[in-house]
Amino acid sequence: MKKIILILTLAFSTLAIAQRPNREQIKSLKVAYITEQLDLSVKEAQQFWPVYNAYEEGMETLRRQERKLLGDLKNSFDELSEKEGETALNTLSKIAQDKLDIKERLISQLKSVVSSKKILKLLKAEEDFKRSLLEKIRERRGNMGRRLNGGK
Repeated sequence: MKKIILILTLAFSTLAIAQRPNREQIKSLKVAYITEQLDLSVKEAQQFWPVYNAYEEGMETLRRQERKLLGDLKNSFDELSEKEGETALNTLSKIAQDKLDIKERLISQLKSVVSSKKILKLLKAEEDFKRSLLEKIRERRGNMGRRLNGGK
């Protein structure tokens, strides 16, 4: 466990030095973190990663749709009619339901690949990774703000 924390700390430090980490770097760190946390056998890994990667692609598509819709709404919020607002709410609700459906499908498919305990570890590992990434981003932004304000 100490080994993975050291690896993640070094990896995030490297990312902090770079201008802006790209999605591939973050994805690689996430894969390494999940792999370490789940301790998958070779056979499990061969079956796990295609299922998980399909899940991630589906979720990313939905996140892009959601970001686009929210971005469009942000830019035209004051001009939005009640009907357009209703349509936007329905679309957001559909996206949320689709995310839930994809996650349920992931769990269902993984049950034939790994134990329920490892699926729970996966869900925890995803949350832990996301939390750690957000902390690093906040820390980096805080440091950037201090530099812009003359080191205060």
